[in-house]
Amino acid sequence: MPKHLPSPTHSFTIPSIYDGIKLACRIYLPQQLLDARASSRWPIRGAIVAHPYASLGGCYDDPVVSFIGGELLDAGYVVGTFNFRGAGDSEGRTSWTAKPELADYVSFYGFMILYLRLLGLGFSLWLGSESAETGVHLVLGGYSYGSLVASHLPSSEVVAHLFSYAIKGTPAHEIFLTAKTVCAQFEDSSSTDLSSPTMFTRNAKDILQSTSSTISYLLISPLLPPINLFLTLFLDLSLEVDTQASGQRRQISCPTATDQLCAYRTLAIYGDKDTFTSVSKLRRWSDELERVPQSRFTWTEIEGAGHFWREDGVELEARHALRQWLCQQP
Repeated sequence: MPKHLPSPTHSFTIPSIYDGIKLACRIYLPQQLLDARASSRWPIRGAIVAHPYASLGGCYDDPVVSFIGGELLDAGYVVGTFNFRGAGDSEGRTSWTAKPELADYVSFYGFMILYLRLLGLGFSLWLGSESAETGVHLVLGGYSYGSLVASHLPSSEVVAHLFSYAIKGTPAHEIFLTAKTVCAQFEDSSSTDLSSPTMFTRNAKDILQSTSSTISYLLISPLLPPINLFLTLFLDLSLEVDTQASGQRRQISCPTATDQLCAYRTLAIYGDKDTFTSVSKLRRWSDELERVPQSRFTWTEIEGAGHFWREDGVELEARHALRQWLCQQP
């Protein structure tokens, strides 16, 4: 029976680093992590699946988000979903520039890195090896509009720096405190007690520098010109952050989507009947990225699949492509 996302393990809110508005978030823990015996051998890995355009009804309850998230969860990933501003229970409204939404994604990106590292540290302490070096692997994913925002994220080093040096009272620091709170609830979900004074007295800088991170990208039904320009007004997107210091806002440049998607392991899955972007454009885009020297970009085209993945059999094909890619992940 194909897996979909079940009821979330944890539901909570975090402030957006753009302006502090509250974003609705969910965490789903895999069974491998909830089993105390298996969790001691669990590689620290997670995935974010961002939803389609909020103004067209997109939110984290989207069925495509659910089946993609379900596959990731079944493969042993901690799955995180969140609502962009203006979607579902999140505050605010959808912008026309995508800058606030980019900051919304980075807010949850930072939460996931902190949360996964806290889990890894907790397991190390629980197993009696506080100094153990545990790498974290995070898949940055999205469907439709969610994939558009995901492909323009700043580098993982920039995100880590942003949260490592967050000032008390800023949204980034509040996100760190929320990651601690949600991690402390792990005992309620499993038979493993990860609570430790050593873990919960550490600051964000210590936690983020204690382990290494690797990232991958997962893009489902990516949006290409001209439709992406109708949904956003950006060409060169930058991250704008509320620093709450001296009344100034910080601007952080982001690498091009091409640079990021080629430098890191990336999978794009799309259908040849996508009504938002023609298959000829999707093929040309995929081929160009794949041909970049030392590119790590890969793609799968599903015959008969439209943008919403409702045609007979296409969901199973997409699931199969995702499973194959996940088997090759570190």
